[in-house]
Amino acid sequence: MIKYNIFENGNLILDDKNQKSYNFKKTETLFIFHGLYGRARNWQSIAKELSNNYLFTIITVDLRNHGENKFEEHHSYSLMAKDIIELFQFLNIKRTNILGHSMGGKLAMILSIKHPQCINKLIIADIAPISYENNETKIIDALINLDLNLIKTRNDADNFLSIEILDKSLRLFLLQNLKFTDNNLRWTINLKAIKNSLNNLKAFPEFNKIKKFNNKTLCVYGANSNYVNENNLSDFNIFFTDMSFKKIEGAGHWLHAEKPKEFIYIITQFLNN
Repeated sequence: MIKYNIFENGNLILDDKNQKSYNFKKTETLFIFHGLYGRARNWQSIAKELSNNYLFTIITVDLRNHGENKFEEHHSYSLMAKDIIELFQFLNIKRTNILGHSMGGKLAMILSIKHPQCINKLIIADIAPISYENNETKIIDALINLDLNLIKTRNDADNFLSIEILDKSLRLFLLQNLKFTDNNLRWTINLKAIKNSLNNLKAFPEFNKIKKFNNKTLCVYGANSNYVNENNLSDFNIFFTDMSFKKIEGAGHWLHAEKPKEFIYIITQFLNN
């Protein structure tokens, strides 16, 4: 079972170290799926605010080979979707809202297309239902080649990675996955499995038969992002019939971190209408 956290009334009430089946109240639920190299914890502040101000029960998820999950040899959207359906069944979730960012956004779209009976409203954060160029090899090779025996602190790791990864904010984001355990460092992301699956993760699957998702769907994207722009907005119409878009000015791909107030306002307006 993949790891998850549950938030109600602004508080974390069930974490990934104390998991159990949970008896949800009658409030609506919203599942949040993080992006590549991310984890549920990245969304904690947003989950707290959403659950506090708008009375939704929020469930943040560590996707396969990320966060607190055990490592699995294989990694793909179909396997991640299978993990999520198993989690829905474990938590007795019949129908829920879902929000996914980047890789998590593609997963959310795939779930809505393949399992529409489980999804109420769909929110896609800065990703389109298209295939992207695989430009992640340099990043993941830098992480794999980092000799943890030479690293004592995250600053040490940051210095080593700066040779290959020039963007400091990206390095700091990636280094959140470096964990100290018994005076040793280890990655909490399965770098080998992710590298082997990068082409799959950058693609969007082909469906033998497309049955469009008819419920309300929102794509919120950053004006400065390279992932969603005016040229690919029409691609959403292939899969979604009730589609709307919101652009956040001054934000890029990490729109939820760059403009959290604007992001939360857009999400809650969509969920409450």
